Amino acid sequence: MNIINHKLARNPLKLLGAAILVTGVSACDIDLDGDHSPDKPQQKMFEVTLTNLTQSQPFSPPALVLHSQNEMLWHLGEPASVELEMLAEGGNAQPLADLAVINKSHVKDTPVGPAGSVSWTFELEYHSDNTLSLATMLVNTNDAFTGLTGVNIAAFEIGETHEKWVPAYDSGTEYNDESAIPGPAAVTASGFDASRNTDVNRVYMHSGVLTMHELSSSVLSPEHKFDNPVAKIIIKRMQ
Repeated sequence: MNIINHKLARNPLKLLGAAILVTGVSACDIDLDGDHSPDKPQQKMFEVTLTNLTQSQPFSPPALVLHSQNEMLWHLGEPASVELEMLAEGGNAQPLADLAVINKSHVKDTPVGPAGSVSWTFELEYHSDNTLSLATMLVNTNDAFTGLTGVNIAAFEIGETHEKWVPAYDSGTEYNDESAIPGPAAVTASGFDASRNTDVNRVYMHSGVLTMHELSSSVLSPEHKFDNPVAKIIIKRMQ
């Protein structure tokens, strides 16, 4: 072994450099950290599944949205946005999906019945730091909704699965008379009402509905009652 080769053998970094010079391989083609390999997917793929756990509370067409880590669609103890109110009172998720802070949105076309499930599959850029939110209304209520907001999915590994059991929330924007509701239990459906002077005007944990046997104005039957959790959400990174 000559002196040059002997020194290279004792210094692996110099040996790598020599190999690059000999073979003509560009240094930018060497993947030292695993982030830029041509074989590595440049997008991450996720699957999200929502399941309705209630006996007789259909969910309105749900919205799945992606947004920055600095945003939340609701905070317990704080007033609901008008867009959240429109979802919670009338089941219309599109205003939430159209908010300026939303980077991507996926709104389903149909409700999710009791024991029913619905899934989304979507892709994100590999280095995206988006967080995930999902929201839907319990339509046989005045202003109950469920879902989750601000879930950080950026660090999910391939195959990683998170199962969330989520409660019902009350948007606090409409008095719970159990009659002015948009769901099939209503005699005359009633949706979004911009007035907020009939309830507490803050998002809180829903205490459950009252039936016609407990409240004279109620159009609800015992099967419309619910306890928490009301939904299961599974988030999985596929790729």
